[in-house]
Amino acid sequence: MKFTEHRDSNVYAVKRYEPGTVKINDQTIHESCYLNQKELIKDWACKHISELETEHLDQLLALQPEVIILGTGEQQVFPEPRLFAYCAQKGIALEVMNNMAACRTYNVLTTEDREVVLGLIMDAVTN
Repeated sequence: MKFTEHRDSNVYAVKRYEPGTVKINDQTIHESCYLNQKELIKDWACKHISELETEHLDQLLALQPEVIILGTGEQQVFPEPRLFAYCAQKGIALEVMNNMAACRTYNVLTTEDREVVLGLIMDAVTN
């Protein structure tokens, strides 16, 4: 799906998402990644939702978001409840959705100038 919104080129935005591929500004990425409006980190070590641990969340939390949008692949797959609690203890919301919805939500929240981090797991377990 193509996202047609025009934005400041200094802000990271999702331009297109297709299964296994995301285009962020002019970069096409095939591996798990995370970003906010100012930073893009490619090749995030979390390759499957079953691998998600607090260490992965700490990388997202280091960007100081008010909310984390976690894309879990083509299907919405919830992580362990302890990971939601971990974020909540730090005062940060963790929202989980499929990658397409996560990309759309990230773009909407950034147009509102919200401090949001998008984490995309590109090869998520879908069971």
